[in-house]
Amino acid sequence: MAMGGRTWSDGFGQRKLSSAAMAGQLQLMQSPTFRKSAMTQGAFFSRPSAGMGMGSSLGLSRSVSSPLGLSSSAKSQQRSLTASDMDVIEVRALAGDAPLKGEGGHGEVPRGLHEALLGRLKSRAARQEAEKRRDFLATYRKTTGGAEQSSSDAHLDALLKALEKRAEELRLRSEELQAEVAEKLQAEAAEAERRQEQTSNNNLGRASETDLQALNPFERSQRRIQEDKREEEFQKQKDEVQAIKAKVQRRLQSELIELRDYKVLLREFRRVRLEKLGESLGKVTDGRRLRQCVRVMIRNGALRILQRLETSALPLEPWMREVLVNCCHVEIRIEDTEAKLLTLRRQALQPIRADVQNMLSQTKQERFDRLCSRTWELRQSMRPFGVSGGVGGETLGEGSWPGSDFGDNSATGTSGAGDISGTLDPWNMGQLSGSVTQDIAAASAGVGSSSLGGTTGHQEMSEKVVAEMRTAEVEVSSLRRLLADMRHNTASVICNQIRQADKGGGGAKGNQQAMLWGKQMLSLLVSEDFAKSTMKELQKLAPTAKMTQ
Repeated sequence: MAMGGRTWSDGFGQRKLSSAAMAGQLQLMQSPTFRKSAMTQGAFFSRPSAGMGMGSSLGLSRSVSSPLGLSSSAKSQQRSLTASDMDVIEVRALAGDAPLKGEGGHGEVPRGLHEALLGRLKSRAARQEAEKRRDFLATYRKTTGGAEQSSSDAHLDALLKALEKRAEELRLRSEELQAEVAEKLQAEAAEAERRQEQTSNNNLGRASETDLQALNPFERSQRRIQEDKREEEFQKQKDEVQAIKAKVQRRLQSELIELRDYKVLLREFRRVRLEKLGESLGKVTDGRRLRQCVRVMIRNGALRILQRLETSALPLEPWMREVLVNCCHVEIRIEDTEAKLLTLRRQALQPIRADVQNMLSQTKQERFDRLCSRTWELRQSMRPFGVSGGVGGETLGEGSWPGSDFGDNSATGTSGAGDISGTLDPWNMGQLSGSVTQDIAAASAGVGSSSLGGTTGHQEMSEKVVAEMRTAEVEVSSLRRLLADMRHNTASVICNQIRQADKGGGGAKGNQQAMLWGKQMLSLLVSEDFAKSTMKELQKLAPTAKMTQ
């Protein structure tokens, strides 16, 4: 295809192209992808303008002397564009994509919050989660207060917990896959060394051309075929290992992408939650609500909380803001420790629940007979430990048995279930009584051995759980005392300021204003009930009372 003795390559000022390259260029120009709109200047031609013919659509200048040649301005513009710029211009020309905000173009179109979030997400699960919560987030941003605000806050907090749980699961799975990839790499390295040694040994045993000359053509061909088969087998094994490694790496990559996306979602949801908390921070008048806002802000990773409190409309002094934040940190520690304590209590009560469920399948007489037989066996097994007892309702020892009326309760139809649960109290049982009550529970359920050795593992686990429960309860108690001391000290400082204002000669009006100020401060820092009780106590006490000292 030539015009005036010049080819397409001559028209572009380049060297001549082969027929295959020419066919590739023509196929690119006639591709259906570029069918609806012409290619831009970043490719080969300039953008067509309205009212121009074929020559103008090809980017030709009317004043050029050479046919199908580009003007000097078009050539310089083409040379100034990089490959990435040309790709961007081509994609925009195909889809009619306008420049987005932040890309440096004129007439920028700002992207919405949801579209910006979707643009940052790559995994399908994260995008589906974002689409599912789109309407809720839009409604949540518009809520102003009331019951709807409370329900929306609770729903968003539940979403945040679910996202945190999902992100933690993905993190653990990604760590497992990373360990698996590392293991695969080590195995592959060892396999490569082994194959290299084996290949070198095979190469040493491979017949050379001089050795093959002594063989007939059929034997030579058979020898070569066997050697080729061995090499193909080695290559096949290598490809299998590479395929397994690539599969694990793809899984790891997808897990890491999904983990990153869920972190982005979690950060976006937290940002929305913090924005709403910042709006409601200056509107609250109750201390419980204010501390709840600050605690949620701390849990969601908010920074510069003191500055946020300072910029809000709260009439608090600097030291009051510090006390408020410190109290919120202590309350968070109390909540976390109580949650841990609840888990430990459920873990400690789990064996009792299983024993009771096993007892449901037995009749009352069967439970009574098993309990009596098991009690007799335990009484006999206690003799080597120095615990003696008679047969006529005597106890096994002081503090190691619920009482002599235990058998009477079982005989009257209570089946001993209430007594068993009462004796398994983790705070009042000793080491001996704990083992005895656990064996009684096992006997009533029809489970256990004929000696104390059958419950050794269960006893050790129970002792460990009990020790952790005691540690958690001691920590909760100390934190509650610390919180009470902080509130008492705060009330003492405020009451002292009220007394100082009263001594300053403000009169009844000044004293009333000081009392109102103190009540407002205590209501914001603690609660309204605490403020009322403190003010009543202040009015009853003398100026030299302990709260003002």
